[in-house]
Amino acid sequence: MVMWRGRVKGWWLIVGAAVATSVAAFAESELPAGVGAVLVAVMGAAAGVVSGRGNRLVEAPTARERGLVVARRGRVPRIRDIDDLSVVRVHSAGGDAFPAFIPRDRSGEIESALASHRFVLLVGDSTAGKSRAAFEALREKCPRHRLLIPDPESGESLAAAFETAESVRPSVIWLDDLERYLTSGRALPNQIRNVIVGKPGVLVVATIRTHERARFRGIEASPVPEAAVFGLAHEIRLDRRWSAAELRRASEHTEDERIAQAIESSSTYGIAEFLAAGPRLLATWKDARSPEGNHSRGAALVAAAADAFCAGWTTHLPAPVLRDLHEHHLLDLGGARARPEPWESALAWATKPIFATSSLLVPNHDGTGYRVFDYLPEAIDSERGTSGIAQPVWDTLIVHADPATCVDLGRAAQQRTQWDAATSAFRKAVDGGALMGAIGLAEMSGDANRHAEAVDVLRSALRSAPPDTAPDDLFELTLQLAWWTGQSGDLDRAVSLSTEAYEGFLELHGRIHPATIQARRNLIRWTGHTGSAADALAMARELLDTGQTLWGPEHRQVLGLRFEVACWAEADGPQAAERAWRELNDDATRLLGDHHALTNDARWNLADWATRNGDRETGLRLQREVIEGCVVLYGADHARTLTRIIQLAAMLGHADRTEEALTTATAARDDCARVLGQNHELTHCAAYQLALWTALSGDTDTAQVAFTSLLAVLPDSHPLARLCARQTAEGPGSTTDYYLPPDW
Repeated sequence: MVMWRGRVKGWWLIVGAAVATSVAAFAESELPAGVGAVLVAVMGAAAGVVSGRGNRLVEAPTARERGLVVARRGRVPRIRDIDDLSVVRVHSAGGDAFPAFIPRDRSGEIESALASHRFVLLVGDSTAGKSRAAFEALREKCPRHRLLIPDPESGESLAAAFETAESVRPSVIWLDDLERYLTSGRALPNQIRNVIVGKPGVLVVATIRTHERARFRGIEASPVPEAAVFGLAHEIRLDRRWSAAELRRASEHTEDERIAQAIESSSTYGIAEFLAAGPRLLATWKDARSPEGNHSRGAALVAAAADAFCAGWTTHLPAPVLRDLHEHHLLDLGGARARPEPWESALAWATKPIFATSSLLVPNHDGTGYRVFDYLPEAIDSERGTSGIAQPVWDTLIVHADPATCVDLGRAAQQRTQWDAATSAFRKAVDGGALMGAIGLAEMSGDANRHAEAVDVLRSALRSAPPDTAPDDLFELTLQLAWWTGQSGDLDRAVSLSTEAYEGFLELHGRIHPATIQARRNLIRWTGHTGSAADALAMARELLDTGQTLWGPEHRQVLGLRFEVACWAEADGPQAAERAWRELNDDATRLLGDHHALTNDARWNLADWATRNGDRETGLRLQREVIEGCVVLYGADHARTLTRIIQLAAMLGHADRTEEALTTATAARDDCARVLGQNHELTHCAAYQLALWTALSGDTDTAQVAFTSLLAVLPDSHPLARLCARQTAEGPGSTTDYYLPPDW
């Protein structure tokens, strides 16, 4: 039936099952635990060894000129000398001093990680206290280390931090809000890998919001090239809401009224979240939007910046872009009727610190761009509900964005199932030379069953790739080309391309690496379709054993590998296949949720096998659940959703529910024609279903006309044309066979 296609490494690598049904994937790996310990064991010998070149790098103005933060004396600061926590982007809670640090339940774990791992990443919700907890652990365990803080909007500054770290040791590279640094393709993963593998005395400490981690890593949708960075990190999660033990420790600081107020609000907000002023800033924005707020333009500016961030523009938004973008939000507030204040006044209000350094909009160093306070994007987005980012917002951002940023915009639009915006962004990215945008553009075509178009996009990208293109990118494009080549029906070529990509990743990264494992899964898929299901099953089980050893039995990657095993379990018989899909559906529902792409696709396959094994009622119930999941994941008008509805019509008819089949097929035919056009393959498939069940309901004359009409527009070689020819030759309803485009 169909198989889940996850996308991992780099951005959208094919992982394995349910092909046209998934917009999610996972790129996860770790260095073995012992590696970090062994590497750190030699830190002491190198600590404090600073070359003459290192002394030069650690001095200002060189460091300042290279975009690194320097202390008042003009040197790159030691951690023990930092007393202004705003340097490390800890949000102030108001007042003259930062609140006392309340040790978190995981503070000890963070400190231990700094002693045994070279790259520590704190993951948590916005203003969960990640930066403060990480920095306080560094202050406790690494006070003599130099702190290297690069400018996230400068690739040169990022390179300078890593170059300096090689010569100035011991040192810590501080990457707060890691997503700000993940806009330079594969540079950052390679830079981190170089220092943690071969440069004792250097630590990398980073923080990232849970939502951003999911976005880059592909848990909600398509992963990106930069996602490789997560496989290098030792991750520690920090909860937004504080535990009872943490609240007890906080209550000991009764002298600080701010902490006392935060404790009073702890049932709603995390302590750090409250102290970071996020809720107050959100309330300020909400007040400004009201008719009596007197800051309608300012509120529109903040909403525009929040929208831009949610849409994938994560760096500072240039003032001209913000000016254009906010007009849409101002219209929503009433336009001229809202009596908007002048631009300058609005900007001054939005950037005015409300609590020490906290403001709704945060200007960059030269005041030419603005970034919304990081608590606000998700909060403002939740105010919007399910309506999504308006198309005029996407249009404005795409017009102003460079090709690389358009790739980010396309990713975000795809995650939000705003397909027109995604297609426009990817198209501009490709036209502007952003090579990896071709993967997104191909997917937009392929998911609409225009497989040949997807193949053409990827072939063109590979032909136009510059000589210095990273091998990872080339193999990733090749793997994507393999996928859509197979989808178009050229299975032998898909095997050849998959083999090429697999062998390339194997040479680059070895056997135990996410990219290699995903490529192996893809190779198994096409090998199975061109050869023996039993051979494919044996290969998939072997790969599953590797994954379970690496990640454990309940890891998301392992669920994907189990999907591949289930794809070929029919080699052990139909009951074994149904059992494999049922077990995977149950575990995926428990671990990933009811409306996750992998869960939905496992359920789809389960519906098929339940029906094949004679349980039609269960099959129908599951198929309806699959359609509900598709609507949530992709939208009611997505080709994937429409395909499942056409299939439901067939299942209803075969279950002798002819009237229901007619009703479902009629609606599917009308929706396909409206969304995809009268001549789309899915429209023809739905029309065939309608004709079939019309014939079996007794109206053979109408059915005969419909089959004849389809024959006139279909190529003679098309499987649906052959079915129509049989219906007209032998009589309408002579066979209940039907056709849908294959999902491999």
